Amino acid sequence: MVQNEVTWTLETIKSNWPGDVFPSDLARIDRDSPKILETGERKRGVELTQWNAIAASLATRDSTPVGDDYNHRVVTTLSFRLEGVHSKEGGLIGSADHFEKLVRYVQHAISTERSYPTVDDVDQDDIGSVAYHTISPPEDETDLSDDNRDYFRRDWEHRFIGYANQP
Repeated sequence: MVQNEVTWTLETIKSNWPGDVFPSDLARIDRDSPKILETGERKRGVELTQWNAIAASLATRDSTPVGDDYNHRVVTTLSFRLEGVHSKEGGLIGSADHFEKLVRYVQHAISTERSYPTVDDVDQDDIGSVAYHTISPPEDETDLSDDNRDYFRRDWEHRFIGYANQP
């Protein structure tokens, strides 16, 4: 199986959720596939009156040669978008504080991991993999919520930094 940072991160958000139970109204969306993990549907979005949505996609992957051998330092950047609609407009977000809590919980679930994959997973793929030793805290965070606070949206990125393992 080819290494997939987007799928791994979306699964990590659920498994590392800081509360006791992952919210049943939070849809995880792989924008690259596209796929909604909760339903299996091949869509890039959900109806925001029924779901809040955390979507992820591969933004960039930069590879730089290092050393004398065929080794590369790799920096992969993933882009995230969290969206929701205020309950007064038929959505599921009760307040700006409620949305901010969702943002911080998602970011915490990602930041809890310090590396990917685990040591046991490295070199499991016939074409090699990247052993990421660092996952950055959230970067380039942008609040794109509307002025009336009826639509909530926050975008940010995480950088995965590591070295390619060539077979």
